[in-house]
Amino acid sequence: MRQKIVHVTEALGGGVLHCIVLLANRQAAAGDDVVVLHSVRQDTPPSAKLDELFDPRVRRKVVAMGAAIGLRDLVSLSRLTVDLFWERPDIVHLHSSKAGALGRVSTRLLGIASRAIYSPHGFAFLKQDISPYKAKLLLLFERMLHACGGHIVACSKSELRYARMLFKNAERTSLVENAVKLDDIELSRSQRRLGEVVLCTSARVAYQKAPWRFTRLAQRVVATSNARFVWFGNGEGDAIDRWIDRDVVQLSGWIAAPELRRRLRQCDIFVLPSLWEGMPIALIEAQAAGLPAVASRIVGNRDVIVHGVTGFLANDDEELERYTRRLIDDAALRIRMGAAASARAVARFGDTRLFRSYVTVYRRLLTPEHDLESHVVVKDFHTGH
Repeated sequence: MRQKIVHVTEALGGGVLHCIVLLANRQAAAGDDVVVLHSVRQDTPPSAKLDELFDPRVRRKVVAMGAAIGLRDLVSLSRLTVDLFWERPDIVHLHSSKAGALGRVSTRLLGIASRAIYSPHGFAFLKQDISPYKAKLLLLFERMLHACGGHIVACSKSELRYARMLFKNAERTSLVENAVKLDDIELSRSQRRLGEVVLCTSARVAYQKAPWRFTRLAQRVVATSNARFVWFGNGEGDAIDRWIDRDVVQLSGWIAAPELRRRLRQCDIFVLPSLWEGMPIALIEAQAAGLPAVASRIVGNRDVIVHGVTGFLANDDEELERYTRRLIDDAALRIRMGAAASARAVARFGDTRLFRSYVTVYRRLLTPEHDLESHVVVKDFHTGH
């Protein structure tokens, strides 16, 4: 059945962009009418690049939505409501916090909240760069917005647990884990020569990713081992100057996804010391490419890595260094964990599972018994084992 699906996001960059492109392109290829309403922010690729990423059948339209909370949100809300009114969508899929807030109010006003889906991609109240007061305020907002209607689809099991623990009407929650396009990833890795061990991460140099932890790890490890550290990505100049020591960390700058995946195959260990995550696409891609990982034990990371099997989860900087050194010193362990990581990623994080799971969620929300939203019951659609 052909559907009109409208995706709404203020954050069309990074992992959110990856997920929307993956899903929207599969939906367009299946014959759905797909529209993406999005803002333009600092991390949003140029329009020409977005045209390359999206299927030509996916229509895009810019709707200004600021990251900060303010009076301008009333203007954004009115414009979004008008756009949704004219689009007449069967499903409204909201991505990230601001679009999730404006979109749930808008769909409530239009009387289509029962056909709205909200994918947080990491709840804003879990951020570590905000005050406890602001975190509590954001949690209060999320609870009020959830009461407006709509269905929360978490991208990780940990995110789903938070949703069901903190919000009333927890039956209006389900799970569809993030995914990657596996046919774009070279799953077989050639045996690397013994000698230099290359450790990498892939992210924008930003507070969330704790780049100072990666730098500090490199400073300690490089001095006593034959290791090289590479950061795939870019960032603001002041952030790079503050947190990246170029004497021990090689910074690649922005690189296209195919080139990134090629370079991942030339590395040995993936390190992700972030402070908070939804479910990191970069980590999934690294595991699919056969890299054992060492990451902070937080929401998202712990949903990808099987501790002691596909990598290690570290509670603090001391464990981060200990697990990293263990992998550097043991080539057989790296190979064994890398093979396990690739096998599990292929079985669990393919884009076909993502698409089919959302098809099932959408269809359930479009059935007649969901006219009364308070009676909506949607099962979990796990894309994993």
